[in-house]
Amino acid sequence: MILRNAGGDGSTYAGHSRYGYGEETMHPILRDMLMEPVGWLTISGALIILGIPVFTAYFIRRKMREDERDKR
Repeated sequence: MILRNAGGDGSTYAGHSRYGYGEETMHPILRDMLMEPVGWLTISGALIILGIPVFTAYFIRRKMREDERDKR
C-alpha cells in the first residue's frame, strides 16, 4: 500500500527515498532473501526444484545412449 508522504523527504512511500538507495540501505526484498535464513532456504529450494528435472533429463538421455550402444 502506498502511503502518501510517508517519507520525511517527500517520497511517495515509506521504503523509497528520492535520493535512491545508498551503500547502507538495501532493497527490502533483497535484504530478506540474502540476510535471513528463510531467504537462503528459498534460494536453495528453488535450485533443487529446478535441478531435479534437469538431472532427470540428463540421466534418461545417458541411459538411452547406453542402451543404443549395447544394441549394436
